[in-house]
Order: sequence, then C-alpha cells, then structure tokens
Amino acid sequence: MWEFLVKPRRAAKPVPRLLESWASIKATVEGMDREISLHRFPMALDPSQDAAPEAVVWDKLDYDTRQLIEASAYSRPAWQEKIFATRKTWCEQGYFTGHEARVLALWNLRNPEASAGLLAPLRSRFAEVVVDEAQDCSAADLAILQLLHDAGLPLVLVGDPDQAIYAWRGAEPQALGAFAARLTPTPHRLTGNWRSSPVICRLAATLRTGQRPPDTSVVRDDDIPVLLLPTRFAASGSRHLHAPTGDGIVDAFRARAEEYAIEAEDCLVTAYKYATLPGITREKPNTNAITNLAWARTVAHTPDASGDDLTRACAIAVRALFGYWYPGETGGPDRISAAHRLSASQVNRTAFAFLHSLPAPHKEWGPKVWQAMKAWPPLPGAAPQGGKGRPAGKTTLSRPQPATGIRTNIIHQLKGDEADGVLLLLPDPGSVQRWATADPATDEVLRVWYVAITRARRLAAIALPEDETDALAHLLAGWRVPVHVV
Repeated sequence: MWEFLVKPRRAAKPVPRLLESWASIKATVEGMDREISLHRFPMALDPSQDAAPEAVVWDKLDYDTRQLIEASAYSRPAWQEKIFATRKTWCEQGYFTGHEARVLALWNLRNPEASAGLLAPLRSRFAEVVVDEAQDCSAADLAILQLLHDAGLPLVLVGDPDQAIYAWRGAEPQALGAFAARLTPTPHRLTGNWRSSPVICRLAATLRTGQRPPDTSVVRDDDIPVLLLPTRFAASGSRHLHAPTGDGIVDAFRARAEEYAIEAEDCLVTAYKYATLPGITREKPNTNAITNLAWARTVAHTPDASGDDLTRACAIAVRALFGYWYPGETGGPDRISAAHRLSASQVNRTAFAFLHSLPAPHKEWGPKVWQAMKAWPPLPGAAPQGGKGRPAGKTTLSRPQPATGIRTNIIHQLKGDEADGVLLLLPDPGSVQRWATADPATDEVLRVWYVAITRARRLAAIALPEDETDALAHLLAGWRVPVHVV
C-alpha cells in the first residue's frame, strides 16, 4: 500500500517516511492539561463512512492512558480534536504510520484523478496481487482490496480464518468470508500440514470451527502425546510451579522436552498475556520511558537476545539520548542525525555503549539513569536544556528470571514462528469449560490458543491449574487426542 498506493502521490519534500508507530518519534499531544504520546491513542478507520471515517477507539486505551484522560478537565471530543491536529502536524512533516497509509490509500483509490495515475501502472506491472495472512485484513484493508479488484487487478487471498486473532485491529473472520465469497464461490481448501505431527494436528482440530477433521501431517510421524502439566500459577509475577515436583514450570517443561530429544533452544513458551510469561523477553506496549529503557538495558545484557529485540533496544536508547541532547528539535532520530551529520553506526554504537554502562534495574533506577545520561559524552550538536528529556515514569519492570535457554513470547507475536516443543500457559480458571463449549467462530480466545498450538512441530504441552487438569485430559481423550499428564 505504501509503495504503490500512497508514496507516489506524496510530495518529494519533506521526504515521506513510514513509521512502525508514532512511538518512533517524539509525537506528544500538546495544548492540553496532560502530556500524552500520540501512539497511546489507537485510531479506527470505517471505510463505509464518507464523513468522519476516523475516530479514536477510547475503549482500547491502556490503563495508564485511560486514567490520565479521566483525570483531565477536557472532554473526549476536545482530546480527539487535539489528537488529530497533532497527527496532521506530523503528517505535514512527512511522517505516517500504517493507519495513515490506509487512510491515504483509500482516498487515492476513491478519487478519480488520483486513482488514474496509480491503477494504470499497477495493471501493467502486476499479473495478480497475492495477499498472505488474509485473515488479518481489517475492514479498511478489504475495502482497498475490493477497489483494486474492481479496477481489474486479479486477487489471490491465502489465509486461515481459524487464526484470525486481531479483532482489536478490525479483523473479523466473517468479513473475510463474505469478501472471499464475492471473489469466488468455490475456494481451494488446503488440508495438508507441513509443520506439525499427527497428534498436534488432532489437538489443533479441537479448536477449529465447523468440527472439520484434522489436517493431514505431511512431513512428520511423531506420536508424542500432548503433555498436560498441573500448575500452581503465581497470583502476581511469573513464578509458576509444576504442582507434582515444585519446580518452575519452564524447568519442568524443559525436562520433559529433553526426554523426547528436544533441546531447550528448540522450545517455546507462550501465553495470552505478557504478565503470565516467565522472565522478561519482550518490550511491553504503552509503557513509560524509564520502563522501556529498563527493558532495553536487559536486552543489551542478554547473550542470546534476538536481532529484532536488539534493534528495538537500540532505538529506545537513541530516542532517550536524543530527547535529552536535542530537546528543541522535531522529527525522528533519522532527521536529527541528518541535521547534525551523524552516521547510523556512530549513533548505534553510542546507544549500545550507554545501555551496557547502566546498572541493573532496581527500585531507585530512574535517578541513576538520569545521572548517567547527564554524564555521558554527547554527540556533536547536542544542546541539553536542564531537565528536558529526562525519562519519565517509575520503573515497573521486574528483574528477569534466570535464563533457561527457552524462548518466550505472547501468542500475538508468534505468527510465522515455530518450534519443536511449545508450552501454552493457561492460568485462568474456566479455560477447560471454554475449550469444551465455546465456538471458535465467535470466541477469539480459542483462535488465539489455536495459533499457539499450531506453532509446535513435535511436542505440544499445556500448563493449567492443577484442579482442571483431569477435566482437560478427559475432554481431549474424548476427541481421540493422545494425552499424558505429568
């Protein structure tokens, strides 16, 4: 969308830039009685509305932002007006996120003058448009695809409605089904699984709509049963214990995986919420600046940190340092670097060195970070102004658990990932009842679990409250899924 439907219609100056999030730059909603970053306000686009198709999705605010808005003297309409005014200012400077890209793509395709200059090159260049992971398309995405289809571009959609887990972003399986039916009355159904064992295919089928038979395992014949681990989940924190042994649940899972010749680096632990996961392996969304820095410092000191995590950690440190060194300059770090002729390698080396110099996060970590920032040798052109740029907030990141060698992440971050062994943590009471009676067509949580299960190649394990273990074992046995309670 950005390269072919948006960017060609943008002016060359300022250079248009697509951001992953408004958090990438210092975009703060100003002129109100609270300073809140623009990225904390999720926006929705309704393509069926010609007038005022955009709105702030107030019920999707994180807890801290909701508290700030509720304590504000300004109404939500007043905030929304300022939010969109702030966004307009940044767009005029050439900055856009995926949401704005969709807004502009829709406008360009619906405007005859704009679309004429876009569609003719597309039709001549592309024989068809293939949309992978189509179940994640929002209403705006489908509206854009419909316009491309109407303009004569053949579409091929590839998707699994059972993996539709982004309703909060406007993706709905029913909308995709209706759209696909308009394209072809006889879709081609794929029933071969090139990742998982037959046992895992049977387990996954219990979480699908329509009581369809399990997929056929194409490349594996492992018969490892589904492992159910009775667990005492911590009321707070993530120190969950394997009930029969008293060991940490991740250690218990690793021991069982080793019995099937699955090494720790080939294992994955996942859950619906960050708060359930053991240790700290991912940046939590919508956290304050000092907590983000604490996460970045942890990543910088983690020997087996992923490249993606290291990249995000570096970006966090750069934003923090630039916010202090160049407090009066607008735009993202890339434009500030260009203005002062700073190379990317120079900036990144400085950011990583700063992260490595910081002590481990602790209760009074914020003041220590601030002292370190003031003492750190600045880059050329730096002009600090007193306390401007001091990372705000109180550190809420707990100390990481001892390294286990096993990757952990929330399910929503695992699309496209896989591992020989996967442990799904289900701490909430009533999960078995939900598994037995809810309909995946309308219950997104079941589809989230389905995504987790289908990440596994050889071994699927489920940790759940010890008083519900027998009930799940009985339920799965009724579906002829081999189960072993350990």
